[in-house]
Amino acid sequence: MELTNKDFVRLKNFMYNNYGINLEKKRTLIETRLVLMVKRLGFPDFKSYVDSLMKDKTGEQVSALVEKLTTNFTYFMREDQHFEFLKEEVLLPNFKKPPIGGIKIWSAASSTGEEPYCIAMLVSSILGKSSKLRVSITASDISNNVLKQAKAGIYSEDKISKLPELWVKNFFQKVNDKNYAITKNVKDLVEFKYFNLNNHIGWEKRKYDVIFCRNVMIYFDNPTKQALCKKLYEALKPGGYLIIGMSENLSNLKTDFERVKPSVYRKKL
Repeated sequence: MELTNKDFVRLKNFMYNNYGINLEKKRTLIETRLVLMVKRLGFPDFKSYVDSLMKDKTGEQVSALVEKLTTNFTYFMREDQHFEFLKEEVLLPNFKKPPIGGIKIWSAASSTGEEPYCIAMLVSSILGKSSKLRVSITASDISNNVLKQAKAGIYSEDKISKLPELWVKNFFQKVNDKNYAITKNVKDLVEFKYFNLNNHIGWEKRKYDVIFCRNVMIYFDNPTKQALCKKLYEALKPGGYLIIGMSENLSNLKTDFERVKPSVYRKKL
């Protein structure tokens, strides 16, 4: 099954215009990753598949496509220095004198849930039940499939092997010999929802103290990164923090963010 130039351009433009994902140099990857899926779905060629994709109103085909073309690679405590920063610079300083309205954190590319649940477990381990500091965690992704997995909150034993023993004991329940489930008290701290960061509408009026948007901009070109950073800046409270992946930086972009340290930026007060 061959991906023609015309169908490659259609698919590339569709993904860029709707999701900001730049596939300009990914033609070989597209053919390699999609050919079996296209056949399995019963399409005779890529043209029929792209036609159906563009007409699909359920979002299911797009979710499957995004999952194939991007890497939902994540694990608990990934880039753990970010969680240490969250603890030392955000949570602990507000422990004794909680701000009105509490602390609001957004995991903007939550994938299968490891990142927001790590934030929730960190919050629970620091604050306990008696703290007056309230922390709300919003988690979003553009794949309904990974959101479904995240909401289920079930992980294999090897997935949680790098977590502190006390966290495993306090925040997980054994489901069977191979799997563990996040406890309800941790789940209740996280609100999962579908969200496309490339949308020009739908951005909430709610302002966040911290936004995790890690390893997302690796799929974007500079104009898309620029537009996203502007929206993320507006979504933060003054003095709020944007945390991106350790392999990412904003050095070649024009933004109003102040660099705090590698991969951590701050909105001006």
